[in-house]
Amino acid sequence: MWQYLNDLYDRHLPNRSGDLASYIPELAAVDPDQFSIAFATTDGFVYEVGDANALFTIQSVSKAVIYALALEDHGREDVLKHIGVEPSGDAFNSITFDEVNNRPFNPMVNAGAIAASAMIKGANHAERYQRILDIFERFTGRVLDLDEAVYRSEALTGNRNRAIAYLELNSGMIDGDVDEHLDLYFRQCSLLVTARDLALIGATFANGGINPLTRQRAISTENVRSVLSVMNTCGMYDYAGGWQFSVGLPAKSGVGGGITAVLPGQLGIGTFSPRLDAVGNSARGVQVCEDISANFRLHLFEDRGAGLVPLRRVYRADEVHSKRVRRPDQTRLLDRFGHLVVVYELQGELSFTEAERVTRRMVEDMGSAYFVVVDLTRVLRIDGVAITLFNTARKSLAAAGKGFAVVSISDDLPSSFEQDMHFPSIDFALEYFEDRLLERAGSSLSETAIPLEQFDVLAGLDAQKLSQLTRRLRMVPFERGMTLISTNARADELFFLTEGHVDIAVRVGNGPSHRVSTVEAGTVFGELALFGNGPRTADVIAATKGAAMVLDRDALDDLRDNAPEAHAALLLAVGASLADRLRRANAEIRALSR
Repeated sequence: MWQYLNDLYDRHLPNRSGDLASYIPELAAVDPDQFSIAFATTDGFVYEVGDANALFTIQSVSKAVIYALALEDHGREDVLKHIGVEPSGDAFNSITFDEVNNRPFNPMVNAGAIAASAMIKGANHAERYQRILDIFERFTGRVLDLDEAVYRSEALTGNRNRAIAYLELNSGMIDGDVDEHLDLYFRQCSLLVTARDLALIGATFANGGINPLTRQRAISTENVRSVLSVMNTCGMYDYAGGWQFSVGLPAKSGVGGGITAVLPGQLGIGTFSPRLDAVGNSARGVQVCEDISANFRLHLFEDRGAGLVPLRRVYRADEVHSKRVRRPDQTRLLDRFGHLVVVYELQGELSFTEAERVTRRMVEDMGSAYFVVVDLTRVLRIDGVAITLFNTARKSLAAAGKGFAVVSISDDLPSSFEQDMHFPSIDFALEYFEDRLLERAGSSLSETAIPLEQFDVLAGLDAQKLSQLTRRLRMVPFERGMTLISTNARADELFFLTEGHVDIAVRVGNGPSHRVSTVEAGTVFGELALFGNGPRTADVIAATKGAAMVLDRDALDDLRDNAPEAHAALLLAVGASLADRLRRANAEIRALSR
């Protein structure tokens, strides 16, 4: 990105077309060759090239921020009574009004901006000016200084603006102290900013009214929509239509040479170059923004294709089980009833279109599911409209007696979903709903001891062979937290878990172990002991108090030598169990590869 911006800067630096603003004497005295570009992303990163520290007066770019403050002070409907939202078709300083509605045409021309300044609340001039400084600080993240020379120059030469203000007073469009309103207007236009400040103003609008650096809210999301709508149609003087045709972003320019542009949800752009074109926009700034829009396809009406399909995959719990290794009778129940748990794995960015597709599918599947899991792990961004649709679907599911849960690594999303049931991984969600299915099917989840004769893996051993095996086992009780198997230890013990459950954990590098599965009573673990003396590849840690019957290497050799039929039957039984687990793993891979 830095290289792109440097190349962009170098490409447009030779452009010296346009002239300095001359109707404000101080603006005619600035260095005409200054040039800077800044990008500010909604996650708080700022790129700057060129004269990054160059200060200039914000001029008419301030109109967007002051209009935002008027909306915050009075609300949309009240402001609309005093300031319209239609393009005027006249110059920004034209002394024309919407005579039908008795108001300025829009807040981006001088007449509308003066009316907006007149609406700023405060007990006196000082308090009102401080509130203007405060909102600029919320947008830029810093306190802006006033260029006293430009302010005095504007105040001395602003007779046309005085004429506009007094006509507005005479027509009842504004009331109060006209000189005070005008002073505020001249001051707001004379605040000193950089291209970075303009980029952050744009990024704050793009971020729903929250400054992406300070995380402080500048204005409400609803008012962001109103401001961007007017910037989109009226923000670039008499080039508003051409700008929308070629750049296609909400923007506001100023005769100080600045432009701020907004890509909603993603980016704010700030440019500064004081030479102006025939309609009062920065000549370099317009061409820079045209290039940026074309290079990155930022135009709001750009066809970007369908993007990522929001539904990465849909699967059910009879196809993909949790990592909990359950008793065979419970596994069979989940094979039978697992289709009643459906998982929607989403991806990419979710707005209205994507959320509508997903929630429509959820409602269609409602008749064949008891429990719904929405996996947001791969979702990059989800907007408020999408969340509203998901919450509506969740309420429909709840009304039908269906369970609903969100899987997300974010702590914020579940609260946005008005959902208390939140899991940090899909495995925990599947395990929870498997338990609910087993309860519905009448299977006990209580921690009870399982005698060896009830182990499915030993079902192929007759009473004599089982007795021969049992005589060679030793009881190993354990407490919660005890390590039963350690990574890299010799594999020389086979465990028949008769009570409690244990976690299988794998170490990643030098970091902590990560749970990969949980083994319940009635199952075996440590099968490597039967097939070789290689090192263990995982830790086995007691998750509860319990006990296991252990067949060690010496006892296994003794079984082989003195009860070969029992030894062979045990090998076949454990091999069949491993083959079944491999079959299930392959089926899950197929389900997750669709």
